Amino acid sequence: MPVTGNKSLLNYSLSIRLCTDGFSFLVHSLGSGQLLLQENLRCAEGETMSETLGRGLKLPRLGGRHYERVVLYSTSPSTRVPLDEFRREDMLAVYRLTFAGTAPRPEDMCFQVLPSLDVVEIFTLPSSVVETLKEHYPSAMVQGLYGTMLSQVAEMQQGSTLPVSVHTIVLDGGVLIVVLRKGRLHFANVFRAIGNADKLYFLLYVWKTLSLDAWHDSCTLYGADEDLYNDVCQYLAHVDMRELGI
Repeated sequence: MPVTGNKSLLNYSLSIRLCTDGFSFLVHSLGSGQLLLQENLRCAEGETMSETLGRGLKLPRLGGRHYERVVLYSTSPSTRVPLDEFRREDMLAVYRLTFAGTAPRPEDMCFQVLPSLDVVEIFTLPSSVVETLKEHYPSAMVQGLYGTMLSQVAEMQQGSTLPVSVHTIVLDGGVLIVVLRKGRLHFANVFRAIGNADKLYFLLYVWKTLSLDAWHDSCTLYGADEDLYNDVCQYLAHVDMRELGI
């Protein structure tokens, strides 16, 4: 139901992640930040993504709350352009150039400004999914998951004196590796990887490709397990573990 009524009732946030075959719904308490509910919903046979989303939003355990904040995150491949070079009318051409062989529709193109990095994230989301979301929550926001993670990492690094920092975010089925130089985005890419051996391989591949220093440059792992942390520590001197609030 749309967000209305007494502000004292608005104690929850709803995060929705678009997956390849459905959605993940996460309800958090705004006061404590605690995860209260997670619901994974897959498309039924013959069901469209927008129909699946509508079915999920009508579930009593999800739709029976008042949400102060509702965000739908796209996990589609994304690319970034400098903020001062971004033109909305060029989004489709830039996306097709970056991801050759894809044929996104103009109405599915989305963008998100990442002010802390002075870049714009370009991604896709089916317009029918956005329409269904807005029918239930008119003030809901649409964001790219990877761009949001980039922003959080950049905000965490504000005030840091490190000339170079590497951030490895463990995803479902892969890793997002981000390199910041003096707080500015230098490199970001998603690598598909299942096991820790593959995740370590891609991290070290980026390290070698960008000629980073294994003794002095820092690496922060997000959402990693102890085994991956111990593996990385065998090759890099400064490794830390943190969590992202998303």
